[in-house]
Amino acid sequence: MFSHFSAGARAFGMALLAAAVLTACGSDDNAAPATQPTPAATKVVVDTSSATPVAGGTLTLKATLLAADGSEVKGASFAWTSSDESVAVVTAASDKAPAGVSASVFVGTYATVQTRNAGEVDITATATLADGTRATSVTHLVVQAAPAKSYTLTLSPANLTLTAGAAAQTVTAAVRRSDGVDGIADLTNWTWTTADATFPVTPAADGHSAQVSSPSSATLAGSAVLAACADAPTGTRLCANAALARPAAPPPPTYTVGGTVSNLAVGKSLMLGGPNGDTALVSASGAFSFPTALVAGVPYAVTVTGQPAGQTCTVQNGSGTIAAANVTNVAITCVQAQFVVVANRHELTLSVYRTHPETGALTAVPGSPFPTLVPVSDIAFLPSGRIGYAVMADNNLIFPFELNAATGALTPMPGASVPSTPAPQVVAVDPTGRWLYVGALGMLTSYAIQPLTYGLTSTSVIPASVPTMPAGIAVSPNGQNVYATNIDLGHVWRLAVDPATGGLASGSALSSFGVQPTGVAVSPNGSTLYFTNLDTGTLGIGTLNAAGEIVNDFVMPTWGTAPIDIALAPSGQFGYVLDSASGRIETFQLGGSGAPVSLGVTNASANGLRLRITTDGRFLYTPSFNGTLYGFAINAASGALTPVPGSPFVTGNNNVAMAIVQPTP
Repeated sequence: MFSHFSAGARAFGMALLAAAVLTACGSDDNAAPATQPTPAATKVVVDTSSATPVAGGTLTLKATLLAADGSEVKGASFAWTSSDESVAVVTAASDKAPAGVSASVFVGTYATVQTRNAGEVDITATATLADGTRATSVTHLVVQAAPAKSYTLTLSPANLTLTAGAAAQTVTAAVRRSDGVDGIADLTNWTWTTADATFPVTPAADGHSAQVSSPSSATLAGSAVLAACADAPTGTRLCANAALARPAAPPPPTYTVGGTVSNLAVGKSLMLGGPNGDTALVSASGAFSFPTALVAGVPYAVTVTGQPAGQTCTVQNGSGTIAAANVTNVAITCVQAQFVVVANRHELTLSVYRTHPETGALTAVPGSPFPTLVPVSDIAFLPSGRIGYAVMADNNLIFPFELNAATGALTPMPGASVPSTPAPQVVAVDPTGRWLYVGALGMLTSYAIQPLTYGLTSTSVIPASVPTMPAGIAVSPNGQNVYATNIDLGHVWRLAVDPATGGLASGSALSSFGVQPTGVAVSPNGSTLYFTNLDTGTLGIGTLNAAGEIVNDFVMPTWGTAPIDIALAPSGQFGYVLDSASGRIETFQLGGSGAPVSLGVTNASANGLRLRITTDGRFLYTPSFNGTLYGFAINAASGALTPVPGSPFVTGNNNVAMAIVQPTP
C-alpha cells in the first residue's frame, strides 16, 4: 500500500492518522435560480435515502418536477398523501429541507414521513403548476418492524427471612429492558406463588410486588420458593424466584443498607447490586435503600450492575460491616459516560474500554474486542458519540459503526458504508456532525453526513498535488479552515472550508522546515498551529491570522528523534508530543509570545503512534503498536503525567488508531 513512498514514509506505515477536528456547516437549499421560461412539466421525481425504513422512525422525501428535456420545472406546488396511514403517515411538508417535524402542513417540496407499523405503503406526490397542469409520482415503501426489546426480571430481595406472626414483608419485581430503561410497565399477566400455605402471598393490584408473611401458627423453621412470572411483549413468559426462610427462633435486630444517587439523567435507570443478593432499580436521583435488613456484624458491598445509557455511575462508601444502625452514606455519582476505542489492525478488531470518571482506569466493555472483518486505519465519531466512521485502507471503504451508550458495544451499520478514494488513512468529523474529512492516497475528500441514515455524500476532492499524502488533519475551532500535513512533500497545507457544503478549496502550502510532517493540532483559541516532523525530530509552530492563514512559522527541536503525534490540553496551557522511537511523551508549556517550553518527558512504550486527551483535560491515553494501552492523569497545574491505576492495559496488536467517545445521555 505504501510502495511509492520514501523509506521513511513506508516505515511510518499505517500510522498516518488524524487528530479530532472541528468545523461548521451550512445549507445551500436556498440558492436562487436564474429566471427562465417555465417548460412543460412531464414527470415528478422523488428522492429518498437508501436506508430501509423501520417502524417508529422518520424519513424525508424531496420532490422535483422535470420537463421532457430533464430540466427542473420551478414554481410547482407539491401535495403529499399516504395510501395506508397505519403503516406510514405524512406529518409535515415544506419548501425547505426540514430540520424536524414542526407543523401538520402537507404541501411543499420536502415531506416528512413518520413510519408507524411494519408493512407496505405508497406515498404519492402530486405537483401542480399555476396553469393547473399536474403530474404525480408514487414512492413505494416497505417498512420493517422495529427490533424487539429483551427483558430481564429479578426479585428483590432475592432472599427473605420471615418471622411467624410478624408483619408481612414486600418483595418487588424489577424489570430491566435492553435499551437501558425500566421495563416493568411492559409486562402483563403477573402471577405470584409459593406452593406452601405457611408462606401466604398477596400480590399488589398492579402485580409489580407482593406481600409475603408467615402466620403465627407456623412455629417451626421452614423454607419455600416465591415465584413471580409475567408475559413480555416478545411473546415469552419471564419468571424469577426469591428464597423464603422462617427461623425457629425470633431473629435478632436488623438494619438496612442505602444511600443517595446523584446526577442520574432524566428518563434513565440504574441497577444496583447489594448484600444478600438484593437489587435496586433506581430511576431518579435521591435516596435509595435495599429491602433486606441485615444483622449487626455482617459485611456488605454495593456495586453498579447496570449502567444508565450515556452515563457512568461510581460508588463511594460502598462496603463495610453492619453496625447497630442503618447504613445511609453509600454515595452513587453519575457522570457522562466516556469510552476509549482502539483499532487493532492485526486482529481485525476494535477494542472498547469504559473510563473510570475519577481515576481514569480502563475496563473492557462486555463483548470487546468487536470484529471489523478488514483492518481499520482510523476511526472518528460524531459529536453525539453514538456513530463512528472507520476508514479501511485495504479495501477503500468508509464504514459506520453504532456505539451502545449504555454498554459501549460497537455494532456495524450494514448498508451505510461508502467507497472511499484510494487507501484512506485518516478521518475526522467536524463539531456539528455534518461534515466528514478523509485523507487518502493522493487526495483529501470531504463528505456531507446524512442526518437520518448517516450515509455520506462526497462534496469535494482535493487531487494528488494538494496534498500528496495526508498524514494528519486538524480543523480550526471556528470550522473555517482545514490543515493537513503532507508527508511526501514536507508541507503543511491550509484549505478553506465552504460553509454551505463543507467542501474544501485548494489552499496555500507552508514548508514544514523538516522531513515527513505527521501529527497536527490547532490551539483552542485558533491562533497557533502545531505539527511534528517525524524524520528531523522537530516541532513546527505556525502563527494564524484571523482568516486562518499561516503568517509566521518556525521549528524547534524535540527531546526525541522521531516525534509522530501531538495533542493539546483543552485549556491550551500544555501540549504533549509522542516520540515513536523511544515511546516517551514530552510535555510542553504553551502560550505566551515565545516558543513552547519543554517540561520533561514521561515513559510510555516504544512504537506508539497516537495521543488523545479527554475533553475535560484530565486524562491522556496512547496505544503502543504491540498490544498495550497506556493511560495518564494530567496535573492541571503543572501538566505532569502520572500513570492511571492498572496502566498499561491489554489490547490487540498493531494499534494504529484511537478515539475517545462521550455519548450523550
